[in-house]
Amino acid sequence: MNFRKIRRVLLIILFLNWLVAFSKIILGLLTGTLCVLSDGIHSLFDGATNIVGIFGIKIAEKPADEDHPYGHRKYEAIASQVILVFLVIAAYEIIRNIIGKLSAPETIFSGANWFPLSMGILVSCLIIDIVVARYEFKKGIELKSIILKVDALHTKSHYITTSAVILGAILVEVGLPPIIDPIIASVVVVFIMKLAFEIFKETSSVLSDKTNVNKDQIKKIAESVGKVITCHQIRSRGNEDHIFLDIHIIVAPNLSLKTAHEICHEVSGKIQKQIPEIKDITVHPEPY
Repeated sequence: MNFRKIRRVLLIILFLNWLVAFSKIILGLLTGTLCVLSDGIHSLFDGATNIVGIFGIKIAEKPADEDHPYGHRKYEAIASQVILVFLVIAAYEIIRNIIGKLSAPETIFSGANWFPLSMGILVSCLIIDIVVARYEFKKGIELKSIILKVDALHTKSHYITTSAVILGAILVEVGLPPIIDPIIASVVVVFIMKLAFEIFKETSSVLSDKTNVNKDQIKKIAESVGKVITCHQIRSRGNEDHIFLDIHIIVAPNLSLKTAHEICHEVSGKIQKQIPEIKDITVHPEPY
């Protein structure tokens, strides 16, 4: 994993997210439009999560030490889960404002001159969100980074939320009552919570040591090594580009310890050659 490239991507995304966020927040404050303001807050938290990601990557790239013999890579997943906290806070603030707006609806984009400017800003923000999410997700796959993929998933939610804000503004412009504003903001909250669940699923698989190798493929490679009768108890953990593997091989009981040890090394080398994402293999020889 190239941590330096991941940090560079996060810095680029941070700048773009905050450009979008402050544009929406300023527009929301000037027009008194809750759905725009809430979407701006969502975008602002995108920037905050980028900062969390940068710090998480900084820790994750540290090499293994006495206290962390398997390295620090899980800190990337931990940093990704911190995004959940930001999302819950954002959802809470928006819900609090929705309750107030439902009891006293206000005019959306008050003043005829606000509508063209508002639409221009929101459509521009939507385009930036689309470009950012696609770029970040592509880089997440390329660099095999969970923080980039999770953050891209976060930004993708703006496809719907910003589009919903634009739709709400148009509906009010054509004559619907201002109550549509908190209704649209409620849609934003729903997608924030849906996003939080998706992020939880994405990151918990790493933190809970979910297996991420094809056991049949591992078994086939191991059994192709001479003198290996069969294998079992294939276990793996880690993220997709840095996997730890544990495997038990069955060999003839009359083999010397030296021969068994050499077979273990051959099995390990052959597996790593065919699946380079496996960085650490423990092979246990057992008598047939």
